[in-house]
Amino acid sequence: MAAGGSFPGSRGPGSAALQTMLCPTSPHLALLALLSVAGAVGQGEPCPSEMNLIKDRLQVNCSGQGLSVVPLALPRNTGILLLSTNRLASVSTASFQHLPELAELDLSGNVLGVLHTVAPLLLLQELILSHNALEVLPTLQGLPALTRLTLAHNNISELLPGAFRDVGKLTELNLRGNQLRTLPEEAFEGLAGLKDLDLSDNALEELPQGLLAGLELNTLWLSGNQLRTLPSGFFPEWHMFAYVYLARNPWHCDCGLAYLQGWIVDNDISIYIEEQKSDGLLTQNDPQSPVCDSPLRHHGRPVIEFQQLCSKAGDTDLDIDGTMTEEGTPVPSTTVPSTTLPPTTPVPPTTAPSTIQSPITPVPTTTAPSTILPTTIATPPTTAPEPASPAPP
Repeated sequence: MAAGGSFPGSRGPGSAALQTMLCPTSPHLALLALLSVAGAVGQGEPCPSEMNLIKDRLQVNCSGQGLSVVPLALPRNTGILLLSTNRLASVSTASFQHLPELAELDLSGNVLGVLHTVAPLLLLQELILSHNALEVLPTLQGLPALTRLTLAHNNISELLPGAFRDVGKLTELNLRGNQLRTLPEEAFEGLAGLKDLDLSDNALEELPQGLLAGLELNTLWLSGNQLRTLPSGFFPEWHMFAYVYLARNPWHCDCGLAYLQGWIVDNDISIYIEEQKSDGLLTQNDPQSPVCDSPLRHHGRPVIEFQQLCSKAGDTDLDIDGTMTEEGTPVPSTTVPSTTLPPTTPVPPTTAPSTIQSPITPVPTTTAPSTILPTTIATPPTTAPEPASPAPP
């Protein structure tokens, strides 16, 4: 350094290049500043965020990060928060009080056993709780704006009457894949705006007649349950559904299913089926998709096609030929069999035949074989003939 002195005092050609390396120009400074800010955000905010241009909300994605608690360092203007596929076992709505614009919350794929709604989320419209460990429906107070609630694939086994009364603005309710065996008639009371109701893949064995009273559904999923019949009047009269799924139930095809069969016939364009294909889920119209499981003689037959002689629902069911009941008991013929009178015994007339008939007109018999009477019958005299004179000696 004796020849040139220190770096600040250098003015030679080589020192100019070195100065350029040590002192970046303004574009480089701008880039360094951006990287510095990004690094600071990465340390304080573990979840990436971006604007959802379709919904015009800031979307923060905290999915799949192994979180056991809700992170606090989230942007205040978060509108969509994704917390799926983590290790959350218990969540309180109080954890989101610092997010006043939160409209959609996805907590699916965790191990949630409890959701505490101790603090209101006044703008929350969508709550996704599917694929968790909920055994009881969470209390839904403090969610006045909620329109979509997804509770699919939990362990909920019971719903109380009016269970969704506090979220009266619901338009979509998904309860697919739970453990429901029956439902109270008032389970969906107060949901006048509900359009889509998914009860598929539960263990439902029966449904009350008035379950859908007051609802104007577009779509109803009942597939994949243990339903054997539906009560008369189950579907609201004069209401047209867009989609109804009834497949994969053990329908018992007897006179007790006459109501459902008639409804399917009248609403065949509304009966759909879902099928998982290699390229995705296929949904198509198929009024033959609900099929009979029992009795054995109807097994596998589409409900819309099985034939019974029923005067009204609940009567003893007869096959269309009238030959057998449910347990295989022969059904007597509705006409009197010809064996009531011996075929070889002639039946004499008890009264004189009517004189209106022509003497050459054959008189049909009702029970005796046609060979007993001749083909032409003379009209007998109205008085008894005199006895014949005795033969001369």
